[in-house]
Amino acid sequence: MDDDITLLGMVEKFFTRQGYQVFSAENGEQGFEIFQDRNPDIVLVDLNMPKIDGFEVLRQITQDSPDTPVIVVSGEGKMGDVIQALRMGAWNYHTKPVENLAIIQHAVEQALEKSRLKKENKAYQKGLETKLQTIIENFDGFIFTCDNQCSITYTNPAMTNFAGRDITGESCHEILFDSADHCPWCTSQVAIAGQPERYQFQSPKDGRWYDVICNSIVDRNGQIEQRQIILLDITETKQQVLDLTEREESLRRENLKLRATLTGHYKFGEIIGKSQPMQEVYETIINAACSDSSVIIYGESGTGKELVAKAIHQHSDRHDQKLVYVNCGAIPENLIESEFFGYKKGAFSGAIKDKYGLLDIAGGGTLFLDEVGEIPLNMQVKLLRAIEGGGFSPLGSTEVKKPDVRIIAATNRNLKELVRQGKMRRDFLYRIHIIPVYLPPLRERKEDIRLLVEHFLEQYDRDRIPPFTGKMRKALHSYDWPGNIRELQNTINRFVTLKKLDFVGLELDDDAEEESLFEKTDLATGEKPLATILEDIEKKILFNALQKNQWHKGNTASFLKIDPKTLYRKMKQHDLQGD
Repeated sequence: MDDDITLLGMVEKFFTRQGYQVFSAENGEQGFEIFQDRNPDIVLVDLNMPKIDGFEVLRQITQDSPDTPVIVVSGEGKMGDVIQALRMGAWNYHTKPVENLAIIQHAVEQALEKSRLKKENKAYQKGLETKLQTIIENFDGFIFTCDNQCSITYTNPAMTNFAGRDITGESCHEILFDSADHCPWCTSQVAIAGQPERYQFQSPKDGRWYDVICNSIVDRNGQIEQRQIILLDITETKQQVLDLTEREESLRRENLKLRATLTGHYKFGEIIGKSQPMQEVYETIINAACSDSSVIIYGESGTGKELVAKAIHQHSDRHDQKLVYVNCGAIPENLIESEFFGYKKGAFSGAIKDKYGLLDIAGGGTLFLDEVGEIPLNMQVKLLRAIEGGGFSPLGSTEVKKPDVRIIAATNRNLKELVRQGKMRRDFLYRIHIIPVYLPPLRERKEDIRLLVEHFLEQYDRDRIPPFTGKMRKALHSYDWPGNIRELQNTINRFVTLKKLDFVGLELDDDAEEESLFEKTDLATGEKPLATILEDIEKKILFNALQKNQWHKGNTASFLKIDPKTLYRKMKQHDLQGD
């Protein structure tokens, strides 16, 4: 529902192409008529419309169909309206102008999934009565009848065994709850034959919860002469529901607070940037923090993947537990299993005492798997089994542990390509690729460079910082930053320390004249032939690329856009050996 005809047509065409059946309306009155007639699965509504505005539409939908998710579309600068809509029951919001419909599609898919789960939960509740009938037929739970004086006239074997004797003629409230007060269903005059009363009752005797169904047995005159009662102990289920409701409400309040403070801000936790790509990253972080699903962070080296993982953990309901960091590419293959699962004393030579694994250490919290693409195939199988509920055993032990751990992974590699190459299991990728976060490289958000530079300079004494010239600022924005934010931070560090701007050894000096590549080589002096000079240049390029990528050959080959075999051959040719 939107009075912006252009946006209305654009949204309708987009979602129709995605396979949805779409109904559109140019105002709230028309939209609500369509809603009542078609009963759609989800509603997108503008707050400011003629005839009936979005607030009234939202009020009527939440009243008539509370399980139908509503996503609000609001104009910029109207956060007060957005907050009011969220408090009225809106699932999510987006501000105009709408530049990326894929973001709204993601919100729609999330809302539909939550709606589906709610409907399943309600279906379960409706089926509970049928389950209780099965319990009656199989004599499970307590089944008894009592007269108008609350004296028991019949009990099933389970209740007789509970009492340890024949309790016919005794008061049900005294037997069950050790209470002098009558049970609420015994004193009620509402129930009639064929229309049972239902209660959830907490026993004053032991604090346990019971689901109670009370059927009235009436005489020929329609007067209640007895009641049939079924009691089912639901303490564990009730506690789970209460915990889930409390958690959902807490996450909803946290989500609302984060969204209300996010718009227009240039910082999220320790992450700096107010560009549109970073605003989309912040939105994804909020959604990920409100879930307990696995997260995969994609981004080049130096883009801040660890900071994103930290932000998700700190805003999740696991924030009071540990965030454990592990660089998967730095663990030798022969030690990786013991690092993740731990070992018992004597499991192998050198195991002089028990050692907890990473899954133990991160128990209840979050395990951050950096460079997840470096995990060997055989370890992927064992790790997948552990995090999917099959558990794991420390080396040298037969004990099976089932960890409660959330997985956040990160990589700068194309994991789908690794699957095609047979270097990553498809099922392992599916398990970690639930909520993807795509971090843009610095070259794609250069409008954030100024904010980042100011942030890094704040760490130094102002008296130590040399002045920035216009040429320096231009150089910062002209450079492509292959090392991303990490390289920018190191560049600023060298600038403050050495009093000059230096990009990986390529000095920029206001007083120095620019020197051509021809003048920097020995070709200008004629001392070396062209072939030798080209070999020297190639060796320098390879050496700098290897250093930038910490001598990781796979990452270096990707950085140089050459085949890994070509890199190995050239390293051998130029006698370049890493650690």
